[in-house]
Amino acid sequence: HSQHLMLVRPNAAIYIYLYIYCASTRHVHGFLEEIGQGVQHVASRVDDLVGFVQRGNDYRRITGEGFTFLNIPRSYYGVLSSEMLHDRASLSSECADAVLSACEDAGICSSDGAVDLVISREGVGNALDEIMSKRERGEEYVEKKKDVLETLMRSRYANLYSLLKDNLSEESYLGIVRNQILVDVQGEDLLFQIFTCNVLQREAGDEAPFLEFIQRVCSECSAGPDGCPLPVKPGCGGFGIRNFLTLFLSIEVSKAMRECSLAKSTGGDDDDDGSAALSLSRRKVELFTSQLNESNPILTAISDAMTAEGRAETNMNA
Repeated sequence: HSQHLMLVRPNAAIYIYLYIYCASTRHVHGFLEEIGQGVQHVASRVDDLVGFVQRGNDYRRITGEGFTFLNIPRSYYGVLSSEMLHDRASLSSECADAVLSACEDAGICSSDGAVDLVISREGVGNALDEIMSKRERGEEYVEKKKDVLETLMRSRYANLYSLLKDNLSEESYLGIVRNQILVDVQGEDLLFQIFTCNVLQREAGDEAPFLEFIQRVCSECSAGPDGCPLPVKPGCGGFGIRNFLTLFLSIEVSKAMRECSLAKSTGGDDDDDGSAALSLSRRKVELFTSQLNESNPILTAISDAMTAEGRAETNMNA
C-alpha cells in the first residue's frame, strides 16, 4: 500500500510575508543580527484551531513531548474585578469588594482576578452563598445574585465577548481561553491565531524560528444565490493586526515567566542574588502584562475602525 502526504490542498494558495520595517529595537532585527537571513516563522492554516491546539496540549501532557505555545496572560481574555462587578452586576462598591474577596477565599478566582475555567454556575453560587451569608452586604448579593453569577462566569472571556458578542457559545469562548488562542475580527469574520515557543533553539535565550497556526472563520450570514454560505474571502478575518503587538509582548512575557520559574527552582528566596533575580523576573511579567492590558483596547479600536472603513467603501461602491 502506498501512502501520500498532501502538504497543500488542490487549488490552495501559499502566502509568503515579507517584513519590510525592521528597526533596531524590533524582534525581527534581533533575529537577523543573531541568526542572519533565514526563516523567522512558518504559518499554516488548519480547519479547527481549538481542537488542533487542544490535541497538541493533551499529547504533550501525556508524553512529555511536543512543542509548547506562547503564554498569553489571562488579562488578554478577561479577569474579574470589583469595577466589573460594580458596573455589570450593579453592585455597590462595598458589595463588589466583598464578592471579589469571597471569590478569592473560595478559590473561584486567583488574586489577579483570573476565574477558574472549569467551575459551574451552581458550584459558584453555592460557594458564594455560604461565604456571603456571613459577611456584610450579604442581602445585596442575594438580591443581585443572578447578575453576579453572569458577570463572574463571563469575566473569563469578557474582552473577547466585547468584540464577538453572542457569535460564539460559552464553550467556544472557554476553548479559546483554555488553549490561549488569539482572536482578531473584521466585521463578522474571525481570525484565530496561535504561536509556538521557539523551535530549533540552541540555547535558552537565543533567537530561533517559531510556528504560527491560523483558522479563518468567515461569517455565514451572507448567502449566495443557492442559499449556501459564500466562499471564504481572501484575508477573511483580517491579518491579525490586533494581535501583532500581543505576539511580541507575549514572547517577552513567556521569557520572563521562564526566568521567574528558574529563579524559584534555584532557591530565589534564599539569598540576595536569587531574591533580586526573582524580583526582577516578576517585575518583567507585571510590566509586559500591563503593556498588553494598555494596548488591548487601542488595538481593538484600530480593528473596529478598519472594519468600519471596509463597510463604508462597500456601501459607496454599491
